[in-house]
Amino acid sequence: MPLVLQAALAWAAGTALGLSRVQAGVVFGAALLLGVWLVWRVIALPGDRMERLEGTAGLALLFAVALGVGADLARRDAHCEATARTARSWRVQLRREAVPGGFATGLIADAGCHVRVAIAVRVGNAVAGSVVRVTRAEASVGERGLLLRDAVLEPASPPSALHRWRNRVSAAIDRRFGADAGLAKALLIADTDGLTPDLRDRYADAGLVHILSISGLHVGIIGAALLLFVEAARLPATAGRIGAVLVVGIYVLAIGAPAAAVRSAALFTAVTATRLLQRPTSPWATYAIAALVPLAQPRTALDLGWQLSVSGYAGLIAAGRLARRSRWTGWRGALLRELMAGALTTAATAPLVAWHFGRLSLVAIVSNLGAGPVVAVLQPTLFLAMLAPGDALGRFVADAARPMLRALDAVAALAAAVPGGAVDVAPTLAMVTVASCTAALVIVAAVARHWGPWAIAAGAGIAVMAWAPDVPTRSTGRLEVHVLDVGQGDAIALRTPAGRWVLVDAGRSWSSGDAGRTTIIPYLRRRGGVLALFVLTHPHADHVGGAASVIEALRPALVRDAAFVAASPAYAAMLASARRRGGQWSRVVPGERVSLDGVALTFLAPDSAWTAGLDDPNEASTILRVEYGARSLLLTGDAEAGLEQWLLGHAIEQLDVDLLKVAHHGSSTSSTPAFLDAVSPRLGLVSVGRDNSYGHPSPDVMRRLLDAGATVLRTDQLGTLVLRTDGQVWEAEVAGQRWPLRDEPAPLP
Repeated sequence: MPLVLQAALAWAAGTALGLSRVQAGVVFGAALLLGVWLVWRVIALPGDRMERLEGTAGLALLFAVALGVGADLARRDAHCEATARTARSWRVQLRREAVPGGFATGLIADAGCHVRVAIAVRVGNAVAGSVVRVTRAEASVGERGLLLRDAVLEPASPPSALHRWRNRVSAAIDRRFGADAGLAKALLIADTDGLTPDLRDRYADAGLVHILSISGLHVGIIGAALLLFVEAARLPATAGRIGAVLVVGIYVLAIGAPAAAVRSAALFTAVTATRLLQRPTSPWATYAIAALVPLAQPRTALDLGWQLSVSGYAGLIAAGRLARRSRWTGWRGALLRELMAGALTTAATAPLVAWHFGRLSLVAIVSNLGAGPVVAVLQPTLFLAMLAPGDALGRFVADAARPMLRALDAVAALAAAVPGGAVDVAPTLAMVTVASCTAALVIVAAVARHWGPWAIAAGAGIAVMAWAPDVPTRSTGRLEVHVLDVGQGDAIALRTPAGRWVLVDAGRSWSSGDAGRTTIIPYLRRRGGVLALFVLTHPHADHVGGAASVIEALRPALVRDAAFVAASPAYAAMLASARRRGGQWSRVVPGERVSLDGVALTFLAPDSAWTAGLDDPNEASTILRVEYGARSLLLTGDAEAGLEQWLLGHAIEQLDVDLLKVAHHGSSTSSTPAFLDAVSPRLGLVSVGRDNSYGHPSPDVMRRLLDAGATVLRTDQLGTLVLRTDGQVWEAEVAGQRWPLRDEPAPLP
């Protein structure tokens, strides 16, 4: 193993541990493992022992320095967070567009600070990349930065030239690619905001989720295409290669220099330099140099994109070493190399994917084999479509890229549809540690001359993971409310203090799946605990679509249904599943009260006399009041103005709550002023799909909620929303932030 690679490992490990603000026991454990490795390095490796001892001491010193650098940065960030919390105004550079009623993210713009900020905007507009002055906001520090609620934004400075270029390119991609713009922007400029939840799920199940964000793969393909162009055009080799390096560097800088892309650009530069200088070197050495370059910003050690990039490329190098031992040639050899590359990169990145995404794809090896050639042609074509002068030429090149976009999506859909092709996992920290060590052993076994002992050790790690006992669900003493991001639909999961679940609605379905299978079941299983009660508010497809899958897999003991009969295949499937799985099904009756682990659930509607004359299932929605201690929540399904008026006349004393699940995805047909006045929510939760065709949520409804003093949180902007209470205080977890909910609404400035 080259010394530069060992140095890179020591620096990255020390920096990551220092930045993580981990407990002393974790640092001690990591230091112990490092110490064992260093002792083994001195005793077991061949060569001069004194020379090895000196090298080992240098690596230990490098690890200690990196640990100190990381810890110092963590202390500085904590100080910046504490200072920012007590400030009266903040200068923030926005990462996404800010609009009233929306949620924007950014970074504190003061020099020397690196504090992430999430802003719940009440007044003001600003484009991505601009610097704004945030005033009249309530600040709180969460686990991942600062949250500013009820904020007023004032422009401070326009976006930089790079940000303006990025915004213009984003708009040009929208014009040139139309309905395919979301996927094109993800592949070209690392903008994943336009990707729908079902598309993300499809690529995750297929093991192709890494393709949806700029990584070493994308940059490497563009670099290879540029070198191919240099050769085809018979340009001077030296000047052409230097030009290709410059183009790749400018491109990576222009898209915001994500860590994975910087690593790939550094690798491309290093490999090109060795060829120009005719000085071949170990692939592990260039790999280590490329991995270290992004760590000039030490915080990169905690960046998931960088971690996946360096892990995956280690698998590629190991696959190349292993393939060279094979005697197969021709198409068999090429196929073997591709399969080895897919297997080892999947193994190397599996612990990270399992920990962050809760899912492992068993078809990833084959799906990447099919997607690789498509992306190899697609990526340069997209790059040309982005650079083409004029929309006419740009649309022409974009049209040429569309068949390949369709082909890539077809590969993902086919792989995702394989029964059992994706496995939902919920690893503990201990299991992820074991998995990471096992992945490292697999890589070492692939490159080692005497691979037997390493393979046996890797097999032992796999056995430990396979037979590890399940971790029992622990009582938290708190009620949790999870508004799941299921796109245009509803799925609200309540977790009792004892760890049992109540699920209200199950999202939508589509031709190849449903939200129950792709989102809800993995989410609940990852966190543990049984499903005690399933409640269906009404039989529209965006609420009942995943219900059959949920009931089949999780088998709730109780099922409550508004029982508004509808000729819906999804509703019929839900009833059949409830009957087959033995759950106690019954119709919702106003006034019925269910108590679970100290949580009181009271059904307020629908009333049979009210629903008898209705033809709209929305107006027959189940209305559920949830109470725990002194705190309360109102779930309203798709209730419209008529049902809201009925509630005002029959259950007004039950409507005053802290949290409101805004009815009908924020539609203008709901959330009337009289109803909001009776509810007086502190927080409005909107479950809605990004860029949906219905125009939800209504700007008028968002303004009414803001005027009522409610902070609005939306799944289309923030993903899944999590609220927790001990019965006295609500705590929200939004966009990586955790903050307490105040008791009184703030006045509108």
